[in-house]
Amino acid sequence: MARELARNGRSVLIVEYGPRFQKTGFLKTAKTAYLGRDKQPLCSDGGVWIGRGRVLGGSSYLAMGNAVTPPAGILQEWGVDLSEEIAEAKTEMRVTLMPEQLTGPGTQAINRGAAKLGWEMKPTPKCVDFSKCRNCGLCMFGCPTGAKWTTLEYIREAEEHGAGLLLNTEVLSVLHANGKARGIVAEQNGREIQITGDRVILSAGALATPLILQRSGLEKAGKGLANDVFQTTYGTTEHVGMQGEIILATYLEKTIEERQLFPAPYMYIPFLIQRDIQGGYPQNLNLLAQAMMMLKSKGIDAKRTIAMMTKIRDERTGEVRSDGTVHKVLTAKDKAKLEEAYQINRDILIASGAKPETIFPGVYESGHPCCSAAIGEVVDDNQQTEIRGLYVSDASVFPSPLGMPPILTIVALSKRLAKHLVDRS
Repeated sequence: MARELARNGRSVLIVEYGPRFQKTGFLKTAKTAYLGRDKQPLCSDGGVWIGRGRVLGGSSYLAMGNAVTPPAGILQEWGVDLSEEIAEAKTEMRVTLMPEQLTGPGTQAINRGAAKLGWEMKPTPKCVDFSKCRNCGLCMFGCPTGAKWTTLEYIREAEEHGAGLLLNTEVLSVLHANGKARGIVAEQNGREIQITGDRVILSAGALATPLILQRSGLEKAGKGLANDVFQTTYGTTEHVGMQGEIILATYLEKTIEERQLFPAPYMYIPFLIQRDIQGGYPQNLNLLAQAMMMLKSKGIDAKRTIAMMTKIRDERTGEVRSDGTVHKVLTAKDKAKLEEAYQINRDILIASGAKPETIFPGVYESGHPCCSAAIGEVVDDNQQTEIRGLYVSDASVFPSPLGMPPILTIVALSKRLAKHLVDRS
């Protein structure tokens, strides 16, 4: 949004919750990029662990570079045509298929195992310049070579066109009078500030955007949350593992339309596998708890571990509450989908060489909160709220979940809104 508007001559200020962050690697990113100011991981009241990036560039800094095109059926369901914007985004984001030569041995074993069962694993579209990629597998902990596209590229261009940037500044609410947006109220360095503007565009993500809307008087925001919930299934083999590979390098396309499932090879570092073994993080993830988890993870044989995860299109039964807590309890339909996904994952892992007695499922997770300020409910078709001049441009406007990586869709929706604002003025 900032890049598109700034290069069309608009005066733009980006207000960012987090810092400008350039570090990479699990130990450096986990305590800053993944966590809020309370330094605790986020879990819903129904036991769904939720990951999000809280630094400049948002979750794109920590995403795995997947740029899957949303199915035509879902966009028809939404009543939104994004064909032009998706094509533009693919070019700018350098979307290309995962090269076979960079696919790791563990993923190759899973591809062969799936083929034995009649499934075809297809290479995942990635927003990665593979000429720069050194195949380090650190995509979700910041890309050390700059091969992976992130929204930092758009932010840099926005600044080059005159956009301003405030870091470490939390937006609290939107100023408005007579039904028209007038600016924002924010907190910076412990003090409250006000910033005026003709239009306000919230892009704080589907967990923070509804909080800002609620504080601004829009009580409908926050309801209908979905998460693209997923669960990882692990297994141990005799000779092959996925440690250090680029994960989600392939995916099972056939199940997307047929079953609304998105299965793909997926494995964490030992620390996070340990989290799955013990059923989640401790209630207080202090330094001692982290050290204990790190010590226990030393016993995990990641060099012989392979894994599959499957995202589902979960039901819109969640809610972001006014105190910032998240209500998300899996429904019977959600659990049935996840059980079906587990059986598919298990069958593929066994066919790939995993010993049946070693297979176990991880915790319920989510990296794609969405639908908490949906088009047709909280915003109109142009993503404007009932407060004139107040717009939303992030996954919270999705009318229903994708059940797959959403970044390409979010960028396309932002391009669509930017065109509307430029044309309108």
